[in-house]
Amino acid sequence: MSESAMRNKISPISLFYILFICRIVVSLTSIHSVSTTEINSQALISFIIAMIMTVVFSLPAVFCYKTNKNPIDVKWVSKFYYAYFLLVGAISVSRFSYFASTTLNPETQSWLFALIICVCAFYGATLGIEALSRFSAFAFVLLSLAILSVTLCNFNTFNDINFYPIISSHNNDILKNALVFSSNTSEIAFFLVLYPRVNGKCTRMFVRFILLSFSAVFILLYFAVAVMGDSIAIRNFPFYSFFQISKFGSFERLDVLHISFWIMGVFIKAVTALYCACSCIKRKFKRNFAFVSSLAVFILSVIMLNFTDGQGIDYKINLILFAVFCVIFPALTLVFKKKNYGDELVKMY
Repeated sequence: MSESAMRNKISPISLFYILFICRIVVSLTSIHSVSTTEINSQALISFIIAMIMTVVFSLPAVFCYKTNKNPIDVKWVSKFYYAYFLLVGAISVSRFSYFASTTLNPETQSWLFALIICVCAFYGATLGIEALSRFSAFAFVLLSLAILSVTLCNFNTFNDINFYPIISSHNNDILKNALVFSSNTSEIAFFLVLYPRVNGKCTRMFVRFILLSFSAVFILLYFAVAVMGDSIAIRNFPFYSFFQISKFGSFERLDVLHISFWIMGVFIKAVTALYCACSCIKRKFKRNFAFVSSLAVFILSVIMLNFTDGQGIDYKINLILFAVFCVIFPALTLVFKKKNYGDELVKMY
């Protein structure tokens, strides 16, 4: 195959890296943004249920890929996806900006962090999907080493008693929390935009991304609950606090790892959201349109910082948006949209 035919294409494993990092960064944020109850052993049960739910919810998108029917190909639907991706990017930017301005550097205005991220995201989006995939692979390797390091460093402080009582509230709360965990997987919508740019079959990699990303967060959550106990419930950024109390020999406060990977993660997610948003409207990437879109993300993130304290949007609204763009639209596409035979001929020849 010629080099030109491979341009603007990524491998299935590269798709895995991008989606994995995008999903992980959600869990590094303020826990009040992604959970309706306090973090304890009950949250571990919710997370396992959420992983199964997410696989089920992703089936319409997977079948869209299998049958070559994509809701993004419907012009009026793609405009709604454009707005959704801008909102997803703004949520990630606002959450990190809130964390940076309240924890890392309280003297700096939160909007300045949002501006820096949006400028970097615009630049990253202009480099294309191939550059994004390479950086995501680099981040994946480092993140895997960080998770391994922080878990090994806390074996001595692991305490089983912190898991009790295992269930402290009603079963409905467990299912409700599982739905909230699952609804933060906007990567299902990312998949609808990115899979036409994958050179090869990507169904297995997509399912692996869900299983492994949830498993990685579960491991972090499992150790955080076992080490921090009840004190994790009063932490606004529990994973940051978990890394903070971890130490490796004379090297204490591994929170630098958490901060570093959150920065890389929010950059990758912002770039991915911006790239997917622009791809919904412009089939050929336009720099000017990407600039306007990144400006829209910045404005939305500032609004969220001022009116929601950096927590993004209410979980009920997020749940509705997830259902519409990740489940309902793909499902309706399977039923009503005709198969795109033109794309199949292009692939064959």
